[in-house]
Amino acid sequence: MYKINFYLESRLAKIRKSTAESVTKYGRDPAGAYKNALEYQVSYGRPGYRRYDSANNYSEAGDLHADNLDGFNATPLQDIAPRTYQYTGYYSDNFQFDLVKPYIVKIKTSRGIFICPAIAYEESDGVTIYFSRGQLAPNDPQNLEHDAAVYDAARIADRIAEREAEAGREDDAKFQAESEAEELAQAISEARQTARGLIAAIKAQRKAGIDLAGAICDALTDKLREYRREIIKARERRDALAANFWLSVEGR
Repeated sequence: MYKINFYLESRLAKIRKSTAESVTKYGRDPAGAYKNALEYQVSYGRPGYRRYDSANNYSEAGDLHADNLDGFNATPLQDIAPRTYQYTGYYSDNFQFDLVKPYIVKIKTSRGIFICPAIAYEESDGVTIYFSRGQLAPNDPQNLEHDAAVYDAARIADRIAEREAEAGREDDAKFQAESEAEELAQAISEARQTARGLIAAIKAQRKAGIDLAGAICDALTDKLREYRREIIKARERRDALAANFWLSVEGR
């Protein structure tokens, strides 16, 4: 099977050439020159322009990032091999809210049909079509080469979705750990401030010659010990999160 990239190499070469000319001849900022050249190429420099494309849609490898799969011939893996892919996707967060779903996308070309893997986030409205991982096959579903390309793309899409979901859960756990650590730091600060205020009030009473009764003194002492236990517990939890961020999502 022939691998293709929808003339991305030649298009990127034109973008680089245009950028270099803008920088050399006109002294433009490289980043701005590259952005202008890319926008021109996306809007005018290629056939098949779609109005929902933008200059920032394509990765360096040539994969398309878009809001959704509307307008593409996308098929979920469950429709390709129900026995093999008996699931709807992989959770990308530890609250089991967003799913990463694998697909294959078919695009007709003058030389056959291009079949490539894709993934879509169910809730966050983001998709990636991996043109760089696709391949050209005969446009005949009964052809063995076509069938092999479909299953290759399905396997790749499944692996990508699983990997992306794992990375998403890890990032989510890190974020949860950082958020909890910040809350713990605030709780420690507030407990220390309250304890200091209580100690200062007791000292002021004694300085004024006021003799605190035994029961009141014991109650104040117990309260100070409670604040100390809270501070120690919060510090231990914060240290544990720093050592293992997965603790932030355990039990969920």
